[in-house]
Parts: sequence; structure tokens; C-alpha cells
Amino acid sequence: MLGRGFLLGVAVGCVLGVYVAPYLSRPTVGAGNVSGSILPHVNEAAAVPERDTRPTDDQAKAQLFALTKWDLNRHGDGSTVSVKRCMQIADQEIACELSAQLKWIDGATQIEAVFQEEGGDWKMIAAKNR
Repeated sequence: MLGRGFLLGVAVGCVLGVYVAPYLSRPTVGAGNVSGSILPHVNEAAAVPERDTRPTDDQAKAQLFALTKWDLNRHGDGSTVSVKRCMQIADQEIACELSAQLKWIDGATQIEAVFQEEGGDWKMIAAKNR
């Protein structure tokens, strides 16, 4: 049904694939220069917002409690939220990595959140536990 040559070709292809695959992730001599010129240039300095143009820890905490509908008055005193780093994703939106120490959970919780700027204030529009 399948010829001997076809089966031999498949076997050789599999062996070559297993042998060559680890080398594909390594940069070659000229590939770094070519890929760098083809990819669009992103100004990373502009993509990372300054400290004063991102939510404060208190704003992040209030917005996290509001978005998840947790009672800030009941659980807020023993809980802390800190903004670790942020990255601009749109004109008025940034994605931030938060570290939350919640009163009712042992240990720190890592949270990814998206904030939208509204009149000089930040509103959390999405959050995900990591």
C-alpha cells in the first residue's frame, strides 16, 4: 500500500526533525540583524508609563475591590495591593501586574489587571489571577 521509499522518507524526515529542532531556537550569525530590521521598531521607553501616570497602590486596591464586589470596609483594612509594573496597551489603557496580600487569603496573590484612564483617574476594567 505505502511504498518502501515513502516510509523511508518519513523515517528520515522524523530523525532529521528531532535532530534539527533544538538548533532552531538558537540565533544564527546574521539572523538577528535581519529580524531586527524587519520587525517594527517599538519605543519601549514610551510603552512603560512613568510612576505618576499609572494607578497608585490605593487606587488599585479600591478598584480591585470595586470590580470584584468585595466589601472594602470589611476586608480592606487587613489587605494591601501594590502595583509592580505597568505597560501601555492603548492610548488610555495600561496593563499592570499587581501583588495583593488579601486579609482572607494566606500568602501573596499575583494579579494582572487592565486600567482605563477616565478624567485623570484610573478605572480597572479587567482583572485575572495568575
